Amino acid sequence: MAVCNTLDNVNNYFAVVKNQFTTPIYNWIWRKNPWISIIPRSEFMYEDGLQPEVNTTTSELPTTYPDNLSPTNLSNGTGNSACISTPTTVLDGYINRSYRLENDAFQSRTICLTDMQFSWQAATVAANLQANLQQYTTVRWSDWYRVKNICMVNTKVSTGSGSSYNTSSDANCDFSGVSAPTSVLNWDQLNCFYDSQISIGAEGVGYAEGQPLYTLTTGPALKRLLWQQNNLVRDTVNWGDAFQNFTARGINTSINGFIPNIDEYPIRYAANKTTKIYPTINVAASVGRKNILNPDYKTVAKGGLAVYEVFTILPRNVWEVKVRPSGTTSFGGMSFDPLNYVGDAKWVNNKDMCVNPEGTLGYFLMHLSMAAKPIRPEAGITGLTLAVDC
Repeated sequence: MAVCNTLDNVNNYFAVVKNQFTTPIYNWIWRKNPWISIIPRSEFMYEDGLQPEVNTTTSELPTTYPDNLSPTNLSNGTGNSACISTPTTVLDGYINRSYRLENDAFQSRTICLTDMQFSWQAATVAANLQANLQQYTTVRWSDWYRVKNICMVNTKVSTGSGSSYNTSSDANCDFSGVSAPTSVLNWDQLNCFYDSQISIGAEGVGYAEGQPLYTLTTGPALKRLLWQQNNLVRDTVNWGDAFQNFTARGINTSINGFIPNIDEYPIRYAANKTTKIYPTINVAASVGRKNILNPDYKTVAKGGLAVYEVFTILPRNVWEVKVRPSGTTSFGGMSFDPLNYVGDAKWVNNKDMCVNPEGTLGYFLMHLSMAAKPIRPEAGITGLTLAVDC
């Protein structure tokens, strides 16, 4: 349960020194969620229960070519074999997986009304505090997408030399089922991955030149290596207009059946293939704390600890995000305040007989409550390759 923070050093966040020439109160908001325009999102339905189960219907398909079908003959009064064909029974089944809501919450430092009244540019600083919390939530959202991508996509691969790769099929949230990569992702492997998606009927997110397109999400250096530094791709392969509704990420071209999507900070692993290396760390600022790039997130060749990084190939309808619905809820005469579960900041200044009797203390509070719902987890690929830096 969230509790109010103390007011230790909170006045440091509201500068009391005036500057009569300029107003240098700025904010650094720049992180975006690279997945939000790819993965569909809708409301979680309470009536589905605490842990709904998804059943994906499937069935057998032919296993041989129709080379030796029986010829059609007349009955000649000797029976009904010409009128009734002997059918083959096609067996069906389903694949089931369950999902459930997950919760997270954040709050800002506690803010005192008096500190704001005697502070310079207090309104701007307070707005920045709210925006900072919003960015924290954006980053948290995108990290959740990254982790769930691994969980929701059953096909895991790791890259070898040439066109070789190792693969496994599981619902794990890691790459324990595949061997460690030995080379960087290349187009020979991507062509194989593309053909494998075609063979299972994976639905394209768009179409160009008669072929379905799949999103390929990589780190920026790996994307540059594949799209800009590969002479064959750069010089001899025509670029196609991907589709018109992917403008959220500014992408309108495709190549070899893939739409490039940059994940500024893909998940990276150390040499043991298990330890995740987070891209940023928090250190002391002039006042308070700030975030900087984690030096360990760099590759070993650049002085860091990162050896492997994740890439993802996504068709349409692999999984979706189910967000807990918001709004005022009443049960038999009891009513509860509306609460938003997608990370919108709510100002809280509850009066308290001891700590906050006049309601002059408050803080920004955010809640996240969402579930990752599998739709067709056998489609798509999440892969591990050697990490690349410029």
